Amino acid sequence: MKRELEAGYFQFVDIPTPAVLTIQSGINKLRYATLIGIKQAKEQPLRKVTLAEVQSAIGDNLQKIERLYVPQKTKKTEHYRRVAGEIAKKWLG
Repeated sequence: MKRELEAGYFQFVDIPTPAVLTIQSGINKLRYATLIGIKQAKEQPLRKVTLAEVQSAIGDNLQKIERLYVPQKTKKTEHYRRVAGEIAKKWLG
């Protein structure tokens, strides 16, 4: 894992799994496509592939969706003042 420190320095850390990580807000900076890039993308052909082609390329390691749902909207805010491992056990079961 790469951890960002102050002044642009990085620290590389090995952590045991399972682990709970926190991510800073600047991790995903927006990038806007240019007009030239959009026009070039429109000209590129789309190649359709079958599931059999994908399976032969990557093997049987496909992900399986076990449950798909819309989360309930609540106005409840929870503050956690425990060790990260205890919080992970609560949510992961």
